[in-house]
Amino acid sequence: MNESDTAAIEDLDAIVAEAEQFVRELLPTDWVDAVDRDDPDSLAAARLTVDPDDLWARIAAGGYVVPAWPVEYGGRGVSPKASMSIGRMLGRYRVPRFNNPVGVDLVGPAILRWGSDDQKQRYVRPIATYEEIWCQLFSEPGAGSDLASLATRATRDGDTWVVRGQKVWTSLGHIAAFGILLARTDPDAPKHAGITAFLLPMAIDGVTALPLRQITGDAEFCEVFIDDARIDDSMRLGPVGEGWRVAQSVLMNERQGAAGHGAQLPGMAAGRSVGALIQRHSPVADHELRQRLAKAYIEDRLVWVTNQRAAARRRAGQTPGPEASISKLFYSEHLQRLQNLAVDLEGCAAQAWPEDDRWLRNTAWSFLRVRSKTIAGGTSEVQRNILGERVLGLPREPDPYRGVDWSEVPRS
Repeated sequence: MNESDTAAIEDLDAIVAEAEQFVRELLPTDWVDAVDRDDPDSLAAARLTVDPDDLWARIAAGGYVVPAWPVEYGGRGVSPKASMSIGRMLGRYRVPRFNNPVGVDLVGPAILRWGSDDQKQRYVRPIATYEEIWCQLFSEPGAGSDLASLATRATRDGDTWVVRGQKVWTSLGHIAAFGILLARTDPDAPKHAGITAFLLPMAIDGVTALPLRQITGDAEFCEVFIDDARIDDSMRLGPVGEGWRVAQSVLMNERQGAAGHGAQLPGMAAGRSVGALIQRHSPVADHELRQRLAKAYIEDRLVWVTNQRAAARRRAGQTPGPEASISKLFYSEHLQRLQNLAVDLEGCAAQAWPEDDRWLRNTAWSFLRVRSKTIAGGTSEVQRNILGERVLGLPREPDPYRGVDWSEVPRS
């Protein structure tokens, strides 16, 4: 039975109602009451009494972390549309930030597509049950926008691989149990052809993750040093030399998540919503701010419509189109404009606020946090190149080293 058949026979309202009942019974009574009364202060106090990891483990036990995954892998086997509706419901109940977005949005789908039966059985369910957190070991100090130029090496030694190199901007690398790794296995092939994907245990000898302090004061990103770490060939994901194809599927999912239509769980925070700004500030006296708020509302609806179109294509079993790059580009820049507006609507209060004012504190945090949105998941410049070349049919950027073996390409 395909996804469209599932969507046709399932009762969406009943599925979401069952999930909501599960969540209401799971959460403390004062939390649920605060949500029902729309009382943010009481809700904030109730949230402080709950361990987020324990709460997510209990949500996962019900199959509601990734409800679209098959039941055998820890999901509930519902359609993507139902899964997105459940995610929005969880958002209404202000469940805490989810600490495994890489596992859910990127690694799980990659293993389901590229993994062996043993890999699927071993690694997919612990992602859904919130038992094992994952990170993504792609970017390097010398390979960001041009990811295919990566220099981390994996050298085969019998049934094992010896990995050496450095990764950077690795979200949650310091708490992850595993990472999905891209490494160069054939330096004498063109850069896209000599890459292989692996599943790397983060606790083995030779792997060191060091958190990087961000502009918000948080330290969720890491640089990861890999010094002759040895991993078994059974940890290879996909065929040798096919890592770029694996990476493309992972990056497509990342762009969909960055465009607002990933797992729909409260992962990397997006900041203030249009609805919240309208509720807090309407009517807006200043005509320029009023125009900006109206524009933000229109943009928000455009994002929603585009995401619905992308979701409809997936439900129909069609090959994903350019929606991921279009949405990722527009959504990330829209989010920055929106958080700029949130700060401007507050005026001087967004620069200095009472210590107990959570709204103002979080508004400032969101303003700083979304600076990364036009970089993470593929920079806006990269997305424009993709759209220009693959959608508009414009000539590719000149590359004198296209097709040249990686070992022959000059590097700094």
